[in-house]
Amino acid sequence: MPGIVLTIIAFLAYAVMSGFVKACSLAGLSAQEIMFIQNLLALVILLPWILAQTKINLAPKNKFLIIIRSVVGLFTFYFFFLAVKMVPLVNAVLLQNTVPLFIPFLALVFFRKRITLRVLLSVIVGFVGVAMVLNPGHGFLRPGDLIALLAGFLSAVTTIVIGRLEEKGEDVSIVVFYFLLITVIVTGIWALPSWQMPVGTIWLYLALAGVLYAVFQVLFVLALKFASATKISPFIYFVVIFSGLIDWLVWKQTPGLLTVAGSVVVIAAAIFSTFGSDK
Repeated sequence: MPGIVLTIIAFLAYAVMSGFVKACSLAGLSAQEIMFIQNLLALVILLPWILAQTKINLAPKNKFLIIIRSVVGLFTFYFFFLAVKMVPLVNAVLLQNTVPLFIPFLALVFFRKRITLRVLLSVIVGFVGVAMVLNPGHGFLRPGDLIALLAGFLSAVTTIVIGRLEEKGEDVSIVVFYFLLITVIVTGIWALPSWQMPVGTIWLYLALAGVLYAVFQVLFVLALKFASATKISPFIYFVVIFSGLIDWLVWKQTPGLLTVAGSVVVIAAAIFSTFGSDK
């Protein structure tokens, strides 16, 4: 029960964080500038926790995998931050969380892990739901939706790499530390040419985005200590509900019937796929 509650609260923090990111994007800040400030704040907030967890030993056991996880994670959030500016928050969040639909194919390619019929069927159904959300029959495909789907694919790659790091005994706090550190360094340099000084309430939004991202990281790690990933995975999709509420309350956007139906199909298929795997 504590694991489920922590998961729901963690993804509430993630949804609200995403809302602040969208507000900063609409104010004209670049994705890389938002990422730099957000991750710098999160790193400062989490550093005492990371040092306590690692007993001040920050040397990674698997440098190459740590770098891959950090770089892929960086671009995952970069594309997600681009998407939240271009499409409703609920679309961006849902498509970023299509991770379970991609993982079976990545596991097949990298680990020669066989895809069971149950998982294959659930993945096919899931992508039918994705097609409903993208709604190509409406006459166009929004670039923002496709970018969010790319973020979902990269999230799946990140998940695979994190799984390998766990198998090799890498401490999760080390993984978080190097992801934040590398993201801060890369996006800090990347943001310089297009840097736009935040003004007024945008500073507050950026600060809250950083705090909420730190809260999300800690709560989700704690949730995994109380319950397995398989057990809590259905509750991750509360983030879609929370994002829909934020869209409605802040931007007065309500998803169409096809988007709602597609979301239900994607979430159901993703949960079914997760329970159908060995992990």
